[in-house]
Amino acid sequence: MSTPGPYQQNPYQQSPYQQNPYAAQEPAVVLTQPPVPPGPPATGGRGPVAGWLWALGGVAVASAVWAGALFATGTIGGPDADFAGHRYREDLCAPVSLDAFRKRYEVEKGEGGDNSYGSRQKGLDQSYCSRSLKDPRAGEDSLASVYVSARAEWHKASDPAGEFASRQLAYEDQSEADYGYEVEAVKGFGDEAYVVTERRGTDKGGLDGMTLSVRDGWFTFELRWSWFGGGPDDKAVPPTEQEVRAMLEADTRAALDGLKE
Repeated sequence: MSTPGPYQQNPYQQSPYQQNPYAAQEPAVVLTQPPVPPGPPATGGRGPVAGWLWALGGVAVASAVWAGALFATGTIGGPDADFAGHRYREDLCAPVSLDAFRKRYEVEKGEGGDNSYGSRQKGLDQSYCSRSLKDPRAGEDSLASVYVSARAEWHKASDPAGEFASRQLAYEDQSEADYGYEVEAVKGFGDEAYVVTERRGTDKGGLDGMTLSVRDGWFTFELRWSWFGGGPDDKAVPPTEQEVRAMLEADTRAALDGLKE
């Protein structure tokens, strides 16, 4: 009998890929969808409510809460965002009427008068308004410039309380020999408020600007008055610090009330 060659297959050896016809067949695996957990027991003689109906009910409730928050605040924030009732306004010049400043100044009309914008982003809504004012007492030839600007921010992603005071106090670190800032806490506005006064000169005797900043919950607002003298021969004289502060406080309070309407 001849010996099979190295490449000749043994006819009695079962191939590893050949199925044994006598081997027991493995039961087929059937994938089934897991059962839906039953909802709460039904009342009033009705049958149990399917789980997906309860899920839809939860979505409806969440949507109602979301819509309620939007209606109440005029903006969309996180679950902890509290704007203290201040609604978003794209045109901030409308609630910032500057009635107190108008008693001394005239609001410039046309180009260079009003400058405003609004922005709504995922984490922050903000609006801005700036106006150029004219002091009738300065005369027609005066080159002095006066500006009043307002900025409102709705912090939707984080509470600004932890850094608000630090932002105001940081102005004092920018003081130099001939220019300085003074920061003072103010009561009667929101959760906290500060007045930042800008003075020029080695004696810090010249008034260049003043800002009143307010934080009320996750909402922040600031109103700023700026004065730029026309030169040494200009007869324009800015109001006193007490006058500027009184105008800032009156118009800030009116603007905050207007944003709640």
